[in-house]
Amino acid sequence: MSLKDALTAPSKLKYDRNGPQQQPAQKAFVSGRRELVKYVPLGYKVRNSGSASNLPVAPWFAILNPELTVTTRAGLYVCYLYDSELKSVFLSMNQGYTSHKEKARALGLKGKRSEEHARKTLSEESLDLCNGLKEWGLIPKNAVRSIDLNSDMDLPRGYEAGHITGFKYDLNKMPSEEVLIADLESMFTIYDATREINDQLRSLGISERITVSGNAKTTEQTKSISDISEGFFSPRTSVEYVAHYSSRTFKVSPLHEALLNEFAEHAKPLGWNPINKKIQNRDMVLTKSGVQEILVEAKTVRQSQEMVVREAIGQLFAYRHVYYSGQKIPLLALFNRPIAPLWQDLLTSLDIYYIYADHDKQWVGTGHQLLN
Repeated sequence: MSLKDALTAPSKLKYDRNGPQQQPAQKAFVSGRRELVKYVPLGYKVRNSGSASNLPVAPWFAILNPELTVTTRAGLYVCYLYDSELKSVFLSMNQGYTSHKEKARALGLKGKRSEEHARKTLSEESLDLCNGLKEWGLIPKNAVRSIDLNSDMDLPRGYEAGHITGFKYDLNKMPSEEVLIADLESMFTIYDATREINDQLRSLGISERITVSGNAKTTEQTKSISDISEGFFSPRTSVEYVAHYSSRTFKVSPLHEALLNEFAEHAKPLGWNPINKKIQNRDMVLTKSGVQEILVEAKTVRQSQEMVVREAIGQLFAYRHVYYSGQKIPLLALFNRPIAPLWQDLLTSLDIYYIYADHDKQWVGTGHQLLN
């Protein structure tokens, strides 16, 4: 199923918010979520509306970075929002409305007053973030600053207030598949930048600002050093946790762990043995009988690809020097999203192989020369 088909299928099946959960349109949202997973970076989560007892007026698909949030109630997320008549769908950089309403109630406001205060605060924050994106030159030319979900009900109006930037599509006249994919890809850069801008604004100490970068999965701590220093590759949980190596502590993100786990599953059928235990600070090493070991450094791509690539280069050379006494073992930089040709060329010029997951979850890059 194409991205276009996944987005348009519910609108062709006469969605009825007062109808049963098992109506064809709602089933299309469930199956559409499974398809959307194919178009998001490794480790990101996709949710669809309709899990509650009542179907929503404005249905949606949400794309969540688990480092930031695992719910649409709070934090920053990307979503496809449908208007109440399912005539239009908006690809929106958005933020949680419910947490703002809870904050308003904590201030002593009730009923409509809490909703109005939450929307006002949320709208102000959304404008701040949009202005920040403008300063960074990240607002697309065809982006829409406001959205209309054609409803006076509380949640749709909250979604409208939470909209930062995005795109509007007519469900009866959708753009090409290529345009839809390109727009979605651009939103991941916007997502990363919005996170950074939001953190900068929070650092200014604005008391009303409650959008957070930390409404993520609960941190879990490994039991002891012995639990992570023996044996071969063992898939780790995608829940963020703190891994201890000797006297130092490293915070490992769910995106990072998802990247390692998926790549390990890719390498095994090719005859490689992926190891992530008893290797100190290294992310992974690949071994195969009769073949030189490969040192792997995994990075999750954010708004600044340059910084991510520079970090990968530095760590690969440092770890080769420390753990292999400078032996010329192969170096492989692993990314969860595509990197620009400029950085691909830089890695190649330094004799560092690279491999990344594209939007179809296919592994692309010079790393195939090592693995095959």
